[in-house]
Amino acid sequence: MGALAALVLVSAGLRAWAALEIPVPWIAPDEFVYGLLGRGLYEHGSLDILGGPTPFYSLLTPVLVGLPLGVLDLATGYDLARGLQALAMSLAALPVYLWARSLVSRRAAFAAAALAVAVPGLTYAGLLMTEVLFYPLFALAAWAAAETIAHPTPRAQVLLVAAVAAVAATRLQAIVLLPAFATAAMLDAAIARSWAGLRRLWPAAAGLAGLLVAWIVWRLASGEGALGGYEVVAETGYSVGGAAKYVVYHLADLLVLCGVVPACAVATMLVRALRRGEPDPRTRAYLAVAASVTAWLVVEVGIFASRYSDRLIERNLIALGPVLFVGLVLWLERGAAGAHAERVAVGAIAAAVLLVLPVKRLVTIYTTHDAMTLIPLYRLLQSSSSGTLVAVYSAVAVLAAAAFALVPGRYLRAVPLVLFVAFALASVVSSRFVADAARAQQRSFLGDDPRWVDHAGAKRAAYLYDGEPQWNGVWETLFWNERIDRVYDLGVVVPGPLPQTFVRTERDGTVRVPSSGRKEAKYAVASTWIELRGDKVAQITQQGLTQAGLALWRLDRPLRVLSRISGLQPNGDIYGPGQGDLLVYACNNGTFSVTMIVKEAQVVDIRIDGRTVRHLDFPSPTTWHGDFPVTEHGGGTCTLELAPTRLLGTTVFTFARG
Repeated sequence: MGALAALVLVSAGLRAWAALEIPVPWIAPDEFVYGLLGRGLYEHGSLDILGGPTPFYSLLTPVLVGLPLGVLDLATGYDLARGLQALAMSLAALPVYLWARSLVSRRAAFAAAALAVAVPGLTYAGLLMTEVLFYPLFALAAWAAAETIAHPTPRAQVLLVAAVAAVAATRLQAIVLLPAFATAAMLDAAIARSWAGLRRLWPAAAGLAGLLVAWIVWRLASGEGALGGYEVVAETGYSVGGAAKYVVYHLADLLVLCGVVPACAVATMLVRALRRGEPDPRTRAYLAVAASVTAWLVVEVGIFASRYSDRLIERNLIALGPVLFVGLVLWLERGAAGAHAERVAVGAIAAAVLLVLPVKRLVTIYTTHDAMTLIPLYRLLQSSSSGTLVAVYSAVAVLAAAAFALVPGRYLRAVPLVLFVAFALASVVSSRFVADAARAQQRSFLGDDPRWVDHAGAKRAAYLYDGEPQWNGVWETLFWNERIDRVYDLGVVVPGPLPQTFVRTERDGTVRVPSSGRKEAKYAVASTWIELRGDKVAQITQQGLTQAGLALWRLDRPLRVLSRISGLQPNGDIYGPGQGDLLVYACNNGTFSVTMIVKEAQVVDIRIDGRTVRHLDFPSPTTWHGDFPVTEHGGGTCTLELAPTRLLGTTVFTFARG
C-alpha cells in the first residue's frame, strides 16, 4: 500500500503543478458556474449565482471548490481549490487498485492504478469542473456494483447506494448508473446461466429506487424539473440516425482515450464468457459491470452530443478509462485470453469503428475543451495539415487494432508500460495547451489584473452588458470581481445560467431598472464604447473583442448612459459595406466630430438621425475631417452614422456637448 500511496501523492503533486500553470478558468460557462455556486454556498448557504434563481447542476463540486473560494482570499482559494482537485482525481487510483487486486496480482493491480492517473483527462484537475469528482466516484460506484453482484453482502450494497448517491450529486449524468446496474445484474445472470442470484440484489435495487424517488420528490417540491439545469435534454427531440452516428463516434473516442487494447480486451473476455461461461463470480461481475456502464454511458453521451454539441464530448466518457484498465490487466494476467478468431474479430471491429471517426471534422479548436486526449492530434494538425492528421491517426488506429488481434500474448505484457508512457506524454501536451489557452484568455478579457474592479475599491457594482459576442468575458469578470453583484443586459442575454435583468434606456439616457428591493448600484462596469454619467475610476484593455476594453464608473445616480458607439472595431475601423453609429442621449446643443482615414477608393455617407448630410466619393486613399453642429434637438437622442462601402478607419468619432 505504500507504493499506492506514493503513486497518489506523486500524481497529485504533478497534476497540481500543471494546474497552477493555468491562470484563470478556461471553460465557459461551466467553470464559472461551479465556482460561483461554490462561493455562494459558503457565503450565504445556498446554491445560487449572485443571489438569483439558479437551476441545479451539482452539489459536491460546489462543496469542494467553494470552500477555499468562499473562505480564503480569491487568488489563494483558486490555487488551493485546484490543488484539492488534483488530489481528488488522483484518488481514483484507490478504487481501481482495490478492484483490480480482487482479480489479479498486486503488481498488475498497481499497473491499472498507474494508468488511471496517467491519462490526459486528469488535466481537468486544473479546471473547476464536475469531471474532477466524477472520475474517482464513478470508479468507486462501478467497483461497488461489481462487488454487490458478485457477493451481495449488506456492506457491499450499502456502499453501492452511497457511491451512486455521491456520483449523482456530482453530476446528473450518473443517472445512467441505474439502468446500467440492472443490465449488469442480468448480464451476470446470463453468463452464469442462472437467474437465482438476482433475488439477493433486492436491497440494493430498493435503495437505488429510493434514491430516485427521493430526488424526484425534492425537485418537484422545489418547483423545478427532475433534471435541474439539464431539463431541456428531456424535452428535445432527437434524430435516430444522428444519434446512432454520434454513438459510434463516441465509441471510437472511447477506444482512443483508453488506448484501444483495454476496450478490446474487455470485449474479448465478454464474448468468451457469453460463449463458454465464467466460473469466477468476481470476474463475471466485472465483465457484466464494465460492459453495461460502457454501453449505457456511450449511448447517453452520443445521443446528447448529436443534438447539443455536434462534436466529441470525451470529458463525459473519461471515467470509463479506469474501468477498462482493470479489464486490461485481468486479460493480460489470464494470458491474453481468447481464441485467435475472437481476437481478430474484435480487433477488426475496433479498427472499423476507429476509421469511421471523421477526425478531419471533429479534431478542431472547438473540441479541445471537451477532449483532452485529442489535443495532441490538434497540435499535429496545427503543425502539419489535415491530410497528415488523417494519415497518422489512421495508421496508429490500424496498428493498435492489429497488435491486439495478431501479436502473441507474451509480447502484449508490455502494453501497460507503452500506454503509461503515451498517456504521460499526451498529458504534458494537453496541460501545456490548456495553460497557454488560459493565458491568452486572460489577456483577452482581464488584462494584467483579473481583480481590477475589486482593487479599484468598487462596492455594489453592476455589469452593463451590451451584447459583446465574446460573452465568456462577462463570466470571467464576474468570477474574479466579487464586488460585482448584478448584471444588467441591454436586450442581449449572456448565455448560461446567469441571473440578469433586462434594462431599458430612456431617451435621456436613464437606465430603467425594474424594482427588486435591492440597493441601487454605486458603480457600473461597461464597455469602453459606452459613456456613463459619473467618474471613470478604472479601465482595462481587452484583446480580440469587438470592444477595446472595459471601464469602471462611479455613478452619479441614477444609472444613466450619455453615449454609445456601435459598429466600430477596437482600432476604430468600420468594415464596409457596414455602418458605425454614435448614439447620444439627452442630446440638445453640441457638435459631432469625425476624422476618417480612407484606406481605399470608396463612397461614404454621413447621416445624422437618418438624414444624409454628406455623400462623399473618394477615388483614392486620403484623410477627411468634418464637424456637424446639432442645435435645438429637444433633449432626446441624436445619432451620427458613417456608412462606408469599403474598409474605413476613424480616429475621431465624438460628440461635444454645447
